[in-house]
Amino acid sequence: MTAQTTRREMQRMATELEIKSVARQQLAQDGVQEVTLRGIARDMGMTAPALYRYFPSLDDLVASMCEDFFEEISEALSAAVVAAGDDGGRAMHAAIRTFRAWAVGHRNEFALMFRHGAENPGEASSTARFAAVFFDLYLRLWGTQPFEVPELTATSAATCGTIRDFVEESFDLVAAGDHAPPPAALFVFTRTWVRLYGVIGMEVSGQLAFMFDDVTPYFESELEDAATALGIPYVPSDAPA
Repeated sequence: MTAQTTRREMQRMATELEIKSVARQQLAQDGVQEVTLRGIARDMGMTAPALYRYFPSLDDLVASMCEDFFEEISEALSAAVVAAGDDGGRAMHAAIRTFRAWAVGHRNEFALMFRHGAENPGEASSTARFAAVFFDLYLRLWGTQPFEVPELTATSAATCGTIRDFVEESFDLVAAGDHAPPPAALFVFTRTWVRLYGVIGMEVSGQLAFMFDDVTPYFESELEDAATALGIPYVPSDAPA
């Protein structure tokens, strides 16, 4: 590789980063509907055809931005888990609160990345690390403090099979060995995640504003219920470390 090639590649990377930075500013200020390649090119003093050399389409740009967003939130979650120390319960509380804080603080980024993931389910790489942070926490909790699983109904038992198939395809249960959670525990994990994520998603989209001026107390009540279901003590947000 020549020095000229290296400089050219560095310049290209710098331009791509600038394009995504401008796009994120537009996204944060005006929403995804206002993000266009033509608008980004205008703000950068480029022509639209010149920008197409870096991102052939808006979908390509969005996919790259979503990768960045998932990396950003995954790093924040991992840092929160490390800061929580060896207590898996505290780590779970720290991770879900960090996720909520990031989502509320980056509403348009959140809406874009999870909508893009829903529309492109085959693009698992962008969400894998994010999902693994929470699933690894669940495995950690189950391995150190298994909780009593509920008796399954016929409906929930059928659901468990689907959940188990998804988990086996998406995560490494072999490493858990004898501590791998049974289907009923995976059902509990899924239910707690869906409830907490549901509150966060509705808060970010403004769907709880008609009921709550401050969603925090309601979110904390859901988190307390989740902790109970997982067999761990609820840790108030103002509890000493």
